Amino acid sequence: MTQATDHSAPSGQVIDMTKRLPPESLANLKKAARAEALSSSAGVADARTGTVRLSAEVDGQDVVIEQLDDERRRGLRALVPASLTNPDVWAHRGEVLAHAAGFHVAHSPVYVWRIVKLSSIGVWAELGAAWGYLLATEYGADIDEAKREAKKKKGFADNSDVAQLRGERRQVARARRRENLTVLSATGFTSYIAAVVGIAEVWGVAMAFPALIPVIGVMYACGARELRRRGNDFVVFEPAALEEDAPLTDAQINQALRIAVPSFKEDDEIQLVGLIQRADINASQCVFKLPAHVTVSKLIEQREGIAGALQVDENWLDIQQDGHPTRCSFWIATSDPFETVRRSPLLGQSTPLDLWNDGAPIAYNKRGETRRLTIRDIMLLIGGATRTGKGMALRNLICALALDPRINVRIVDGKPTGEHLVYAPIAATMFGRDRNRLDFLLDAYEAEIERREDLLASLGESKMTAKLLKKLSIEILIIDELATYTRKSVPGAAARLSRLEFLSSVGAGLGVLLVVATQHPEVEVIPAGLRGNMTGRWAQRTADADGTNAILGKGATGRGMRAHDIPRDKRGLGWLDMDGIAEELARSFLIDEEDAGEASEIIAVGWELRRAAGRLPGQWDDPIEAYLVQMTGLSSAAGGPGGRGKPGRPGQAAADATVLDVLLGAFEEGADRVPLADVRAAFAAWSADQWAQKDDEDDATYEGRFGKDLGARLDEQLDGTGVELEPKRWRVGEGQVRVRGYLLKHVEAAHEAARKIHK
Repeated sequence: MTQATDHSAPSGQVIDMTKRLPPESLANLKKAARAEALSSSAGVADARTGTVRLSAEVDGQDVVIEQLDDERRRGLRALVPASLTNPDVWAHRGEVLAHAAGFHVAHSPVYVWRIVKLSSIGVWAELGAAWGYLLATEYGADIDEAKREAKKKKGFADNSDVAQLRGERRQVARARRRENLTVLSATGFTSYIAAVVGIAEVWGVAMAFPALIPVIGVMYACGARELRRRGNDFVVFEPAALEEDAPLTDAQINQALRIAVPSFKEDDEIQLVGLIQRADINASQCVFKLPAHVTVSKLIEQREGIAGALQVDENWLDIQQDGHPTRCSFWIATSDPFETVRRSPLLGQSTPLDLWNDGAPIAYNKRGETRRLTIRDIMLLIGGATRTGKGMALRNLICALALDPRINVRIVDGKPTGEHLVYAPIAATMFGRDRNRLDFLLDAYEAEIERREDLLASLGESKMTAKLLKKLSIEILIIDELATYTRKSVPGAAARLSRLEFLSSVGAGLGVLLVVATQHPEVEVIPAGLRGNMTGRWAQRTADADGTNAILGKGATGRGMRAHDIPRDKRGLGWLDMDGIAEELARSFLIDEEDAGEASEIIAVGWELRRAAGRLPGQWDDPIEAYLVQMTGLSSAAGGPGGRGKPGRPGQAAADATVLDVLLGAFEEGADRVPLADVRAAFAAWSADQWAQKDDEDDATYEGRFGKDLGARLDEQLDGTGVELEPKRWRVGEGQVRVRGYLLKHVEAAHEAARKIHK
């Protein structure tokens, strides 16, 4: 085992750093630590324990890597199977024993009645046997037969044979009663009864009861023998392991397989590999071997029936092949494994991530295992009905991308909610609901693909590799609400879909990746060509089976991936298909931005990491943003001026955006005018200290002050342009209410005039 500890922790605390590493990094650390520690002169080896320690200073901190060589274990511990030292195994066995004890205690009145009944049968049977033996009652049948025979032969009763048999019976009975065994038995029985009566007289009936246990046990055994002789079935103790709420046992699994799997015959048995162990606070897992004629695939086909036999929800059960086809990894929960939302492992992360090798932690499956999206060649499609958790799925992904400075994140938001504005500080490009700008962005991506193809050809490489990350950053384009740009009713949708399909088909090998999300999983929004190139698919709750198949592919519902059956209260839960390798339910980790500002904290860490690496928007030459500026005159780097997702004049920071920038950004997508109420709200969001209403201001005073200040700032910015910008009036609604505000064409003309004179 490899252990990395941080001895610079406060108060000398030793922190096990391996618990914070993803599995892939931990495996690499083990390999590197063993090789380095055994070969380095700085390593200190302990021959007695097999421990090798290597001390080093990393980023000014004292880090110790310990290689604990399990192969050098000595003594009795080396002979004990690992499963017997596993605390999870013992925890599960404790649960089994505790359940059995509670079950049998609860059923003790039933058991007492059954034992008394069986003992009574035994007493009656043994008394009858003793009576017959001591009185030789077996002669009774012979005497009756003799009487009938005599009557048939002579017509009257001849008592000679009868008298002979009766005499013989008396002699045999007398001899039996005088036998030593009979006398000793009678003496012992009367002495036992006298002792019990004496105990009851002296110490009470309660103390006499334990003394009766031996005779009750003997009579119980006699009663059981009598029922077996009669051919009757009897059960005294119920099998606690087969109860509905019992912890998992091999008996339960065998019974369920016999019920649900036709090929699992009555005399078939599973063979446990190791022992059953507790997997989580509400689950158990084990590995077992099946009979040769039963494969794991047959169990998976009958998963619903097995879940029914085990009396759990189908989604509480997980069956996987573990090695060869008859070796099964079996996991079962006793309650909903997705009931409690798990916190994101990104919280508290302060160092860069390596998403190329380790992947982005975006969700967890029913076993509690982290599902990672490897940022190499994956294209991801996220779909589902509104308010089902797509935003949280993107939040997990984008926050992880922020922590790897080698990745350029570009976000195109097709919704008007401003949900993604928190990511603006690290976004190389970010804008919303501008179809023309998306077309320009796709132009830039096509040029970028050609540039990368030429570069790879010059380097003798056929595709993007880890060693090229220093020369080429990974490009990820994220489009939220694809339907805004690709529905048939949208101008240019067909051409746009064709270009997205091209990007998804050729970009993977060049480090140009695509992530799209939509709440309209329809064929016209996600045609087969585009969906076929999306190697990763995540279906949140959908409205119907057609929506599920539109995301996951034809036949998905037939394979059991029924996203339309996901409960409404399980936001973030969906069927995750990672290139056909893992088709399973997975739920997004929780990153609480609304109440705790957790996404902002992660983005702030990512901002610092990118600033230190020189990878913040504006710190490096970005040919894609340069093309957008060339074509539109506006920059959308870091969400544009103010980080509001509205493109603005290049070079502006959030603090020095102009009033014309803010005024232009106040227009909704497709709107040709904006009322002054919306203008005031936009300016208040931009700079509350200057533009928001004061506590001691009434509405009229605030509106007057705002209009005066805005007019002065506009005149100042338009000075020398010959352009004037004044509010206009128009009527709205059935009552033709007069509204005062600005027209888009006037603001755009003023903005362009100011841009030309000030550039």
